[in-house]
Amino acid sequence: MIINSYKVLLVFLAFAIFGCSHEHTENKEETTSSISVTQYNNSTELFMEYPQLITGTEAKFLIHLTDLKDFKAVIQGTLAIELVNQFGNKITANEDKPARAGIYIPVIKFDSPGNYTMTMTLSGSQVSDKIIVKDVIVYSSAAEVPKSEEEKSSLISFLKEQQWKIDFATEPVAKRKLRSSVPATGEIISKPEYYSKVVSPVAGIILPKNNPNFPNLGSFVKKGTVLLNISPSADASSNIQKIKSDYLLAKSEYERVQNLFDRKAAAQKRLDESKFDFESKQASYNSLIDQIKFTENGYAIVSPIDGYIENISANLGSQITSGQELVTIINPSRLILRANVPASKFEYANNSKDASFKIEGYKKELRISELNGRKISVSSSLNLENRTVPVYFEFSNPQNKIKVGMYAEVFVKVGDSQESVSIPESAIIDEDGMHTVYVEVEGEAFEKRILKTGIADSGYIQVLEGLKEGERVVTKGAYQVRLAALSPESAIGQGHVH
Repeated sequence: MIINSYKVLLVFLAFAIFGCSHEHTENKEETTSSISVTQYNNSTELFMEYPQLITGTEAKFLIHLTDLKDFKAVIQGTLAIELVNQFGNKITANEDKPARAGIYIPVIKFDSPGNYTMTMTLSGSQVSDKIIVKDVIVYSSAAEVPKSEEEKSSLISFLKEQQWKIDFATEPVAKRKLRSSVPATGEIISKPEYYSKVVSPVAGIILPKNNPNFPNLGSFVKKGTVLLNISPSADASSNIQKIKSDYLLAKSEYERVQNLFDRKAAAQKRLDESKFDFESKQASYNSLIDQIKFTENGYAIVSPIDGYIENISANLGSQITSGQELVTIINPSRLILRANVPASKFEYANNSKDASFKIEGYKKELRISELNGRKISVSSSLNLENRTVPVYFEFSNPQNKIKVGMYAEVFVKVGDSQESVSIPESAIIDEDGMHTVYVEVEGEAFEKRILKTGIADSGYIQVLEGLKEGERVVTKGAYQVRLAALSPESAIGQGHVH
């Protein structure tokens, strides 16, 4: 919680530039001592302003409430207020709704001095929260009020009404585990066993009457599902029979030579040759059997894997030749990231077990280890065109959102994780080559800081100098805060009543 006492200088000209609708008196240089409180709670941010509190005098509280889900104004909900001092004296107030979006303005009169604890209970469909503010001091007379401190002149004013109108957010400076990385370019490719180009094992024709369920692009098929039926040409059956006969003959010959070899009646070379011939013809036959079923509609071509139909190279009524490509099927549930690591950095990447990457259309930086992934291999050769070595990572594809062929910005992790003070990279603005952030000093006051930064990892960057743990930096809307600092005319208009 941040509590400040300061002098509010009412300068009409400056506020007119901002389009301010504050309530003012006729005295252009009137000063009034005020208290401000900034506090982050479970679901809301509180920014509260009120005058020095004196018994017997009504005091107007400006209670700004921000919904931390989206950093927008709380626009509905009741606010029950209870103040209790150390002597047990209690005061209550209730506000049925905000006076304006995000702002409750209760007027409270204190009968007894003391140190009060203020409890605010917000109840609404948008957000609910319990807010406790300590050290609300009420004085017996104006003479007891301590002298106010001068407001820090270097602070940048950026009101809650300005923040609520834009995409705005803050985040605390915190320690996180970060790892160094080697940057690389990359591409998403399919796993070989999750990719299949289905070809026709026979020549024939795709008759419309025999293919009422002709496949559709993008449709999902299970392994063994009939993709299409081919009515064979006259010599198709004899070709299939020949493949089967060749397989059976090679099998018989291999078994015969194996028997001779066992009786030392055949040489090792002859056994190896017969084994190679058998395994080759067995593979051809098994491939044929896996791909087709014999039905009354001809030869049914089936899917060899689970996956989505990526391409269809044949049409109803078309003539098909043996070996012609028919359908391409991809299963995107597991994919491969190929990272092209510069040869000069290869030694570091070679020992890496993890990587993160950014892809087109995806704001979040993804991490291999968090996607049930792992490094699977490193190429044994160098790409001479760009002097890189491919490193391959396998990972699960959440909701199949990542597409084969996407380009990636890759960060191959090296070394051990180290706990470091860090902030989101989105908080940083490059100003003349310097890493700059805007720190929320209190609810409507910000301070520019120039940082010395270190390693970056998964959307966060190490802070070596310029920030302390627990401070809050602007992660969304920092550019608008910068505009408010550089040029009041560029800032978004103000609108609350003081």
